[in-house]
Amino acid sequence: MQAAFAMQQSGSDNLPAQEKLLTQSFDNIFKLYVLNLMLLVALKQKAAEEIAIRLNKNFPTEEDLNPNYKFVNNRILNLLENNEFIKAFAKKYKLNKWELDKELVNHIWQKIKQSKLYKDYMADKTSSFEDDKEFILALYKNFIAPEVKLHESFEADDSHWADDIAIANTMVMKTITALKEDKPFNNLPPLFKDEMDREYAIDLFRKVILNDKELTQLLEGKTPNWEYDRISEIDKLIMKMAIAEFLYFPSIPTNVTINEFVEIAKEFSTPKSNIFINGVLHNVVNDLKQQNRLNKNARGRINFKK
Repeated sequence: MQAAFAMQQSGSDNLPAQEKLLTQSFDNIFKLYVLNLMLLVALKQKAAEEIAIRLNKNFPTEEDLNPNYKFVNNRILNLLENNEFIKAFAKKYKLNKWELDKELVNHIWQKIKQSKLYKDYMADKTSSFEDDKEFILALYKNFIAPEVKLHESFEADDSHWADDIAIANTMVMKTITALKEDKPFNNLPPLFKDEMDREYAIDLFRKVILNDKELTQLLEGKTPNWEYDRISEIDKLIMKMAIAEFLYFPSIPTNVTINEFVEIAKEFSTPKSNIFINGVLHNVVNDLKQQNRLNKNARGRINFKK
């Protein structure tokens, strides 16, 4: 959707160039995902650094000499720090953001240290892999995923990351949740389930751009109480993408398409757009059925429900 919208707004007709930008955005989402995993490691290293400073004081206190290593020794953080794929990926793409932005790492670390979540975790004398995992998931959900300064920093690095951060956060949470104490962790799950998913994204982009005239015609007249020109460009694009799935992707059931694009509208459009889009898309489906233009295969005819 971002790529199609950018192409429409720029007035460009260079489809290969825009496709290249689209595939680059896939790679950038994965970089954002890895950077968030690396941030957890940077916080662990910040904690270890503080312990070392306290141990080397000229006049250390009893507390300085007997530090609590529970956070530094967190099993999940150790797995992330020792992951060979993350190390190689960071080296290949020169992902040194946390070395350069130590102020942001410290800002997040200070908020974590002062939290009840952290204090309760550190005070608990028991320790297990699952406890460590539960703590890191809670820490990420409450202190990293919603951190405004972190979002601003990512957006300054790449304007698309403002929207992509939600995808990266979901990937991080799924990755941590899937970790097992007795299972090696030397790789990361791919951005796409398989190559077909990647091809689907590119194919949908092409279909929307190359069939814009037909998709526009199918929308016109299907927007009750609204002139087509008054509909926002994002809403038009969301509906065109959905109609492209109706017509050109026989394995995707129409109700699955409608559900997914209504969810996209909730995220990217106005508060009531999802209701409007839902109604329009149902009208389009009914018309396409009457015209016998919904050529769905066996999988696409299954009535999936969310």
